[in-house]
Amino acid sequence: MNEDEIKTQYVGKFLENDYNKFKDGLLELLEDYKRKSQRLDKIIKQSDKMQLRLINANEELAEYKNNLEKKVEEEILKRKEKEKIILEQSKFAAMGEMIDAIAHQWTQPLSILSLYSNSLEFDYKEGIVNEAYIDDFQKKVNATIEHMNCTLTEFRTFFREDKKREEFDIKTMIEKVFLFVKDEFIKEKITLTLKIDNDFKIIGIENEFKHILLNLINNSKDAFIVNKIKEREIIVKAYVTDDSKVLEISDNAGGIPFEILDDIFKANFTTKGNSGTGIGLYMSSLIAQKYHCKLSVENIEEGAQFKLIIN
Repeated sequence: MNEDEIKTQYVGKFLENDYNKFKDGLLELLEDYKRKSQRLDKIIKQSDKMQLRLINANEELAEYKNNLEKKVEEEILKRKEKEKIILEQSKFAAMGEMIDAIAHQWTQPLSILSLYSNSLEFDYKEGIVNEAYIDDFQKKVNATIEHMNCTLTEFRTFFREDKKREEFDIKTMIEKVFLFVKDEFIKEKITLTLKIDNDFKIIGIENEFKHILLNLINNSKDAFIVNKIKEREIIVKAYVTDDSKVLEISDNAGGIPFEILDDIFKANFTTKGNSGTGIGLYMSSLIAQKYHCKLSVENIEEGAQFKLIIN
């Protein structure tokens, strides 16, 4: 074998060896590509499944959202309808209470008028009826009739459908409510005390604030009777703090059981059995909310204390 053949053979082996290495490297690269390609296919399939799940979840969420909005809307409508019914019930309940108050307030003046009538006949027979007597008699009768007219006027305006908000005086409003319950509270031996530290005015519908006060003092009256309290007093205060106006009603009727303190402003909640409507305090809280006021209650030393904080 000559020198050229030896060189040719050597180069051939070198090229064959290099080819084999290249081939092995290429096969290894292809195998790695195949593994990574399979892994990528698996990831893509998992991603597709996850994306499908996300699409399904989004669709379920959208459906739930639509159903939730529909349910919320239905509940709001139901609540509005319920409040409307409660408002009507409250109006009739309050009207019944007011009619009862009118009856009690008129009992005494009617008795007085009857007494005047009987005494007139007796005094005439005794011969003491003269011009001065008649003048005095007329003044007494007219004063009694004026008291009855005033009571009736207040009753008529209490339920007037007048939604116009106007400025009114807190002291005058309280005195009008006291006039409603005066005779009934005298009969039940309840002392009503008014303390005005700072007189102030409120912008709103006066009769609605009367409703709040009337409910609160009637609540105290019922507590006096149920708890058989002998010395009975309700103190109504009106004063001004740095940031609000306050109407405060306190009594010595024994207080409210702790376990029901959080429930007394709820609709249809009552401790009076069949004689209670469970509407008065609830309506009072609704009126307070309407004017962005806060109505609260707490027990004090001998009774309960309600506060209407007017911002």
